[in-house]
Amino acid sequence: MAEELYSDTEERLSNGVGRIFEAMTSCPTYQLFFGSTPVKVSTQKVAAARLGDELWSQLLTFTGSGRSHLVKQTAVRTGTVVVVVSGNPGLVDAHLARRSTRLTARAEPATRNY
Repeated sequence: MAEELYSDTEERLSNGVGRIFEAMTSCPTYQLFFGSTPVKVSTQKVAAARLGDELWSQLLTFTGSGRSHLVKQTAVRTGTVVVVVSGNPGLVDAHLARRSTRLTARAEPATRNY
């Protein structure tokens, strides 16, 4: 599993992450090369548990050298922070639910009673 965090204005995060996910899913299959090894990549948008202010999610299937590997990539924007989690689909869902709760708690302004 991999986790990435980004911080910027809500508008820049929304536009940037949205463009990246749209570009990756706009072509259902494409080919990459790892060294001289061709790898077919198939993508599809998928639904994910509603978290944060915005959510993007996709499944990527990497096929090469007679093997396939399935990766789920989900990005959640909460305020001015985006977390992107990639890896085994079940682990991504479980990790993201815990991670998003912590991000939401940090993104909300602290309140004090005097």
